[in-house]
Amino acid sequence: MITSLIADIGGTNTRLAVTGPEGLPEHVHSFANDRVESLDTAIADYLAASGLAPQAAVLAVAGPVQGRRIALTNRDWVLDLDRIEARFGFRWACAINDFEAFAWALPLFGPADLRPLGSALPGRDGPLAVLGPGTGLGVAALVPEEDGGFTAVASEAGHMSFGPAAADEWPVFRRIADTVEAVSAETVISGAGLARLHAALHPDAPAHDGAMIDAAGIDAAAERGDPAARATVALFVRLLGRFAGDIALAFKSTGGLYVGGGVARKLGDLIDGAAFRAAFEAHPAMRPMLERIPTALVTCAEPGLLGCAAHAVHLARRNAARTAPA
Repeated sequence: MITSLIADIGGTNTRLAVTGPEGLPEHVHSFANDRVESLDTAIADYLAASGLAPQAAVLAVAGPVQGRRIALTNRDWVLDLDRIEARFGFRWACAINDFEAFAWALPLFGPADLRPLGSALPGRDGPLAVLGPGTGLGVAALVPEEDGGFTAVASEAGHMSFGPAAADEWPVFRRIADTVEAVSAETVISGAGLARLHAALHPDAPAHDGAMIDAAGIDAAAERGDPAARATVALFVRLLGRFAGDIALAFKSTGGLYVGGGVARKLGDLIDGAAFRAAFEAHPAMRPMLERIPTALVTCAEPGLLGCAAHAVHLARRNAARTAPA
């Protein structure tokens, strides 16, 4: 099995590693994107410092992957796979959407990597779906194949239009709509979305140091028991649960719906599982199906790297099968 460089490239942070003998991430290094000039520079520094010489690369990026040049959605970086192959001598380099990588990791999670949202439900056969609020809002699915394997399906579902569904949500969404070009799910279910919800839910509250309080500040205030922050988090969880139900229906993810992303992991125990499930199941025509779909918060620290490693192993085996003598 060849060794692959793997990377989880987000809008804010990037994590680099290599696949080990068991096909799992090793030699993990994390850094803030603002601290490096480009991904190429970060890879060069990582390989020089570690002394590693991987033969291939699987790079997960926060943005749509089309062709060999990929622009990140929330970062002014362009990933040129041909240039990376040539510069670092890789046999091949490929890019996948960051939540496509997350989807590849789903079968590898154990009980320690998950926290049930609502009552724990037994696993079922069928597609798996994952979504996660962070800098943006990622969504992907993992679909079973006839040979027992899986196919990951990337999406940009976080950019679908999204709106209010309860009376108390209408004024909040109207205020948000006045500040953005269009309201998508990512507009309200993301780090920036949490801040928008707080400002719109509490329009008369004083600004924090002259600026809108950010997601970290809201989380910290909610942890302290601040009523306004708690109300914001409660609305955020409701919207997250409803959108999760939408995604479960879109992919018919009878195998389970998983929630990840930096914002969800940071909120942690502030996510009320019962409230999440109530919103998740609040699709009356499909409630019987949704009631049977397990939902869980992913607590694994490096799901993107784990998924990249799983995809690297999948590609290496596929390439080996293609080149094997008949």
